[in-house]
Amino acid sequence: MKTKPIITKIVTPATRRQDIGDRWLGRAAVLFAVAVIIHNSDHLRRGVDKLTADVFSVGTAGIVLEVALVVLICQRHRLAPLAAAVGGSVLAAGYLEVHFLPAHRWLSDSFTGAINVSPLSWVAASLEVAAALTLAVVGLWVLRRRGGIESVCRSHPQQRRLAEGLMHPLALVMIVTQVAALAVSFGQVYG
Repeated sequence: MKTKPIITKIVTPATRRQDIGDRWLGRAAVLFAVAVIIHNSDHLRRGVDKLTADVFSVGTAGIVLEVALVVLICQRHRLAPLAAAVGGSVLAAGYLEVHFLPAHRWLSDSFTGAINVSPLSWVAASLEVAAALTLAVVGLWVLRRRGGIESVCRSHPQQRRLAEGLMHPLALVMIVTQVAALAVSFGQVYG
């Protein structure tokens, strides 16, 4: 009777650190994806055609960044922690600028002075800010655990190919929902 050889994965403290970082980034990405989907659905519910051209344009660019962050994390890319830290911070600041500051001339879809802003809109936007900040904090934490900014120059042993990252269930959900949201958005604005 032939036996199959047992293949074991050698677990070192360095790979254990990598796995923990990847898991935490993955969890933050799930929260972030859910928040983005809820918030963008709320925009569709309220009517994207009511947005100013600058908010619509920056929001569209934001969707590309949001999807890219989730794909990088699903890919376990060596740049994922840095991208999460920077991208999460930039997106959180943008969400705050657009929705939580008083109305102003540029990049404003302010809830603070608006009449008839539903509680759902407040919750959706707040969740998105919290999720983006969580992504940024987790990204910084993982970056620190991996040895700081120098770690982005080293290969990551668990990094997956781009095709694997794109086919990850979370990345697929994010891509499909955001492409659909963009299609509906463009239909509302230009239809």
